[in-house]
Amino acid sequence: TKKKKKAFTLIELLAVIIILGILMIIAIPSVTSYINNSRKSAYVDTAKEIIVGARNFVNEGKVPMYDTSATYYIKSSCISTENGQKSPYGDFVDDETYVIVTYDGKGYDYYWVSRDTTGQGVSTPTALKDLDEDDIKSDIVLDTIVPTKVSDEKANVLVINDTCSGFEESSGGNGGSSTSSGIAAYPEGKTKETVVVGDIVTIGTEEFFVIKPLTDGKLTLLSHYNLKAGNIYNSSYSKREEYTSSDTGYGLQSSDAKGYVSGTSYFNGTVAFSVSPNNNYWSGKVGEGLDYPGNYCASSSETNCTYVYDSNSNLYQYVEAYKTKLVQMGQSVEEARLMTLEESYAFENANQTAWKETSYWLGSARSAYHFWLVDSIGGFGNDLYSSDSSYGVRPVIVI
Repeated sequence: TKKKKKAFTLIELLAVIIILGILMIIAIPSVTSYINNSRKSAYVDTAKEIIVGARNFVNEGKVPMYDTSATYYIKSSCISTENGQKSPYGDFVDDETYVIVTYDGKGYDYYWVSRDTTGQGVSTPTALKDLDEDDIKSDIVLDTIVPTKVSDEKANVLVINDTCSGFEESSGGNGGSSTSSGIAAYPEGKTKETVVVGDIVTIGTEEFFVIKPLTDGKLTLLSHYNLKAGNIYNSSYSKREEYTSSDTGYGLQSSDAKGYVSGTSYFNGTVAFSVSPNNNYWSGKVGEGLDYPGNYCASSSETNCTYVYDSNSNLYQYVEAYKTKLVQMGQSVEEARLMTLEESYAFENANQTAWKETSYWLGSARSAYHFWLVDSIGGFGNDLYSSDSSYGVRPVIVI
């Protein structure tokens, strides 16, 4: 007898297809949801990894963050991580992905805000302890992430610069452009706009005298003391030792670094204005259309004196290094230089005690060989550019 061949009937095939379709309808949303939740979880894990990197960045102290009234924004690209700067959806947008840091005087709090190239991210600053999958939103548009304060107590918004070496002020912190600059602190009851000549402005560990009130949005300050840099001489003008980078506070202001002070055993913080291979280093600079227009000033009361401080000066390295230190503290500095003879003359008349507190070089020349200075007995003087036994570095900064 012939065996009958068995096969699926059309009805059976249709039934199987319908069943599979129903299963797919049920399963796809669940699978999609699972995949999406996994991606969001990975997004949070990536954010937390970057925040851990930010903690290392803060702990290294290369860019100090000690202002308790500040909200610091650190671009994710400034933070080193093992797995790079990529979310599970796409690359993070550099100017719209930040670790936010605040300081309360004892420790740091960390927040996260982000957007990647697919529009996924966290548009509202969210504390690390609160960050979870529900905070990840879709379709965040370009320019949604705007640096802003995390609280009214942290209203000074500072955003890390492109070199990841300091912070620049953002206009978003107080609802508009701010005239404060970095971490500068002004006398009680005063602001950047209302300080006068002689007022003391504090920047981190450093103190400055106002020598020119706010002009065109800029404030000109003179360091309270000389920098702790250069040499130490005894009262017989014999070199005892020199400061080195291993000295505590090297390159910062020091109440000991006053240069020559009458009656003291040692003159701390003394530096030659410059060292050159011949004695006519600055000869020919005036009147030949080179670097220094104007005339040398034979008298301290003259004006439009030749200002010769530049990178040829031995002092330049100390002033530039000091500017870098201030920027690393979180202060925006437009300019760092030496005081001009005219500025010193005006400051003497306005606040003589502060003016003569240390012995220091000015940036103006008396001749091709001699440079103007202020000494601690309260008078103008001049000395050979190669003299390093009596005068220090007292920078002027513009913020």
